[in-house]
Amino acid sequence: MKVTGSLRGKNGIYHMVVRVPDINGISKQKSKSTNIKTKGANQRETRANKNKAERMLAQWMETLSASESYGGDRDFITAIEEWLAEKKRTIRPDSYESYQCNFDKHIKPYFEPKKLRIEDVTPRIIQRYVRDKEESGQSRKSIRKHLVILNGVFKEGIALGELTFNPCANVKVKGKDEERFEGTAYEIPTAKKLLTAVKGDPVEPAVYLGLFLGLRRSEVVGLRWKDVDLEKGIVHIRNTVVKFKTVSELEKTKSRASKRDLYMPNALKEFLQTVWDRQEAERKLTGRAYSEDEHICQWADGTIFDPDYVSRRFAKLLEKNHLPKIRFHDLRHTAGSMLVNSGHTIKQVQEFLGHEKASTTLDIYSHVSLEGKKNTAVVLDELLAEKSA
Repeated sequence: MKVTGSLRGKNGIYHMVVRVPDINGISKQKSKSTNIKTKGANQRETRANKNKAERMLAQWMETLSASESYGGDRDFITAIEEWLAEKKRTIRPDSYESYQCNFDKHIKPYFEPKKLRIEDVTPRIIQRYVRDKEESGQSRKSIRKHLVILNGVFKEGIALGELTFNPCANVKVKGKDEERFEGTAYEIPTAKKLLTAVKGDPVEPAVYLGLFLGLRRSEVVGLRWKDVDLEKGIVHIRNTVVKFKTVSELEKTKSRASKRDLYMPNALKEFLQTVWDRQEAERKLTGRAYSEDEHICQWADGTIFDPDYVSRRFAKLLEKNHLPKIRFHDLRHTAGSMLVNSGHTIKQVQEFLGHEKASTTLDIYSHVSLEGKKNTAVVLDELLAEKSA
């Protein structure tokens, strides 16, 4: 919404009357005398007085637009920055850093020189931005992340009554969707070789947690001893450690479904007891008292692992031991695949892995291993053979 205004004559003097919209789009009226007479000594002087008063009005409206601009009159870049500041309070630090990075690296350098107000942004302007990023080699997935920010800004403007439409609504990114990434799961013999190869390595606890509990990297690094009940054999997934640019520890999980309690396999329970004993010896050696906030994956001085260190070290471990190259996250896929292939239902695997929707689990594990396919064939063969007898 714009600052609007007009001239009114009162007691022979021009007065400026302006309407300034507040943040809710409601106009507030302001008035001010020009001290200029509505009538001069002659017609020429009368016209000159009116022109002078109109210039004063235009100047005052421009000043008010710059200092008290709301809604659609806001500078586009300022509007995005304000949206980011608000999002910082409600999203995970790594997600915010990702938003901020895309804004600083792509959105701001493109739009800032254009000096647009938010109400000046049209679908064609957004479409040109998208095409520019496509031509520069940005992936479809990356450009969509930019649109998440732009779309969020306009949706907020509409919700607050500052804007009437979203110019991002019908803008499409060209090309086909990238093929869904499918993680590589180890077969059981290879997983056992990994457990042998990782013995004594700093990331051994991380590998055990990823393989036996199917935890995400953030959950592995964030797991604290106070979340582990060795006596009952239960692990409570409550805490995560994430990183985009900086490492952040959060007393929260990726989603509500990710907050879960898992029973430990005996092998994991026995292994974690050895980790506890080792860390207890390290505490005595360094003269450090136990803190309930200590982690399973930590250095001897109690410092938690950097999530990126876990991934880098894991990759080197595989290369050194000539094991098939997979991501650390693929340990989670390995755990999920083994459960599916052993006959667990999609619902059971969903709850185990902490997926918010069963459809997510189904999309990821709709394929089965060759061994699983072989077992399916054997079962059908036996059933049909039994009916034919």
